[in-house]
Order: sequence, then C-alpha cells, then structure tokens
Amino acid sequence: MIKCNEYKILISTAILLGSLSISSAASSQTANAYPSKPVTVIVGFTAGGPTDFVARILAEQLSKKFNQNFIIDNKAGANGGVAAGLVKNSAPDGYTLMFGSSGTLAIAPHLQKNLPYDPVRDFTPIGLVASYPYFLVTPTLSSLVTLDDLINRGSNPSTELSFASAGNGSVNHLAGEWFKYETKIRATHIPYKGDSAAIPDIVSGRVDFSFLAGAAALPQVKAGKLRILASASSVPGRGGENILTLGENRIKGFAAEPWNGLMGPAGLNRETVIKLNTAINEIMNRKEIVDRLAAIEQYPFTGTPEQFTKHINEQTIRWGVVIKNANIK
Repeated sequence: MIKCNEYKILISTAILLGSLSISSAASSQTANAYPSKPVTVIVGFTAGGPTDFVARILAEQLSKKFNQNFIIDNKAGANGGVAAGLVKNSAPDGYTLMFGSSGTLAIAPHLQKNLPYDPVRDFTPIGLVASYPYFLVTPTLSSLVTLDDLINRGSNPSTELSFASAGNGSVNHLAGEWFKYETKIRATHIPYKGDSAAIPDIVSGRVDFSFLAGAAALPQVKAGKLRILASASSVPGRGGENILTLGENRIKGFAAEPWNGLMGPAGLNRETVIKLNTAINEIMNRKEIVDRLAAIEQYPFTGTPEQFTKHINEQTIRWGVVIKNANIK
C-alpha cells in the first residue's frame, strides 16, 4: 500500500513531468510557427556598404520564404558595437537579430578594452552568409605597376609609402599592417571614414596603395583609375584569372576577407536557429543569388551554427596575432 507522503510525491512528480511536457510542446510549437510577426535585422553599419548590401539581399529572400517581413535597421557606431549591444539585450525570441561582421566579432575584442559584449557568450550564432576578398590596388598614374614595384619601393630606406583604409581597426587597416609586417616595407597608415571616402585620394595618387573591397575597387579599375596588384583572397582566381593571390604569390596564408553572419541573442531556441540556418544555406547558394553577389565580388560563405562559432574563434586568433605584431592599440 502507498503511504500518504509517497502518494503526494508521486502526484507532484506527475504534475512536474506533465508541465515539462507541455512546456516542451509549447516551445516546439512556437518554433514551428516562427516567424509569426516581422523580424528586425540590425546592421551595425550605414546603408550602402558591403555588409548592408548582403544583409538586404538575405532579408529580402527570407521575407519571401517565410511570408513575413525581415526588416533591416541600420544602427551604425563603434564598428558594429552599437548593434551588438542592442541585440545582446533583446529578448531571445528570434524577432531581433544581428547581421554580424568580422570587425565586430573577431577584431573589436582585441582593440576595445571595455567591450560591452562577448562575441561568443552573448550571442547565438545562426549562420554564416557571405564573404569577400580585398584587392591590393595602386593608382594607374603611379609607377607602382607590379607587386615587386611596391615592395621594392617600400623597402628603400629613403622612401616611406602610405596606405589608406576604411578606418582604424578596419579589416583593410589590418590587412595593410599584415602586409607591411610580412614584406618589411615602410608605409604610413592613413585612415578614412569608409572605403568610398578614401578612393579620391587613392585615385589621385595622394595615397600610394590600399586594400579595397571589390565593390569599391572594381568600378575604378574598369574606369582605368586603379590597378589591381594582387588579391587577398584565400581562393585563387577570384577577381580574374590573371590576378594572383598574395597567399600563393608572396605571403603564405595571407587572406583578408571580411565576412558576415546572422546572429541572435544568447538563449535563442534551437529549432528557430536550425530553421533560419537551413533557409540561409539554401538562399545564399541559389544561382541567382550567387550571381548577384559576384557582381560586387562577394561569395556565399555558409555552414552550420557550430562552424560559425569555430570561424569566429579562428578569426579572433588570426587577427589577434596581426594586431600584436603590428602593435596596434
């Protein structure tokens, strides 16, 4: 015979298990219904740049796929830190997401002493989306016609070159510093507020060289104002068959390729993560999307949420070494 106290324990256990079952079912139903209202995707940079461009392509396609609006909200500032703070503090329900970048997730931790977020702990990686290589360019009016010309000039003790970037701590700033370190050239960094702001001074020859994204460099190359000396891609052939990568031509392992990925706040439901990840992988590898990206020299860069986390960790280590070697503060 079951005693009174034992009976009460059995009843309590049954109620608890029933509650957990209902809770689990409710969670699953919520994830299956996702998204049931508009989703805000916060981009930590201004409209019109390479990050914003890809974010809008993805948001447009997710809206069609789920028959629900995915709305881009540009919150520029602190190299994506403003956006990161907003998403970090949002509810983990999948309705506020961040279109994260390499600068925000892998570089900022080395350069900002009191970073208000942890790139891994405070977010749920959903999926990598796209990446793009930088191109090492010089003005066509310059006598720096080849990679050897640039390195030989920069190696002359009586000469100091200059290179432009999108700003202190930007990926092309670090690419320039990495290039300097490996080739031992002398070159002064000139920061600008974005690639587009730097182009007039590069084209005119006031700055000797730069690492530029394809979206910024290729129109100037086609117009005959810039020349490409090499690609900073990890994949040979990007940018043109005759363009060698620095990794295969001069500096083993050299690759400067900003990347983007979709993230949510910590604690985001796993079913929602998988639903979005599956959609991203399918969308970004469609031929029409691949063609749209290729027009501005961007490429699909997708994978699992776990691969996204691994990539953040690997990139954090890589850029940490570059920052340390260049003594960037």
